[in-house]
Amino acid sequence: MLPCDAASVAAARRLVRGELTTHAHAIPDRAKLVEAASLLVSELVTNAIVHARTDIELRLLADDRMLRAEVTDRSPTLPTRRRPTALTGTGRGLQLIDDLASRWGVLLSDAGKTVWFEMTFAI
Repeated sequence: MLPCDAASVAAARRLVRGELTTHAHAIPDRAKLVEAASLLVSELVTNAIVHARTDIELRLLADDRMLRAEVTDRSPTLPTRRRPTALTGTGRGLQLIDDLASRWGVLLSDAGKTVWFEMTFAI
């Protein structure tokens, strides 16, 4: 469980790096993979902090072929894709997830929602 606090974004990135150190050691361009996965988790955690304003549960599932990241908060409000202008400083998170993840989605529950993504590793 991560608190609804900006420091949770850095903590989430550290968790991603640790998980991928264990599972992605034989993957070509490992540094790019770790950077991309860290960025996407940062986006999801930031969105949960800013929009849901609840504590967050981060779940990482990885093996030698893929990473699945799940960020759960207690808000039932679905994320919405924005169309930021060139000068807009926010609103690009879901576009990044769309561009870098293999797939992603949202699961609703009585307790809130889980936004997840998967990244497959090129072997």
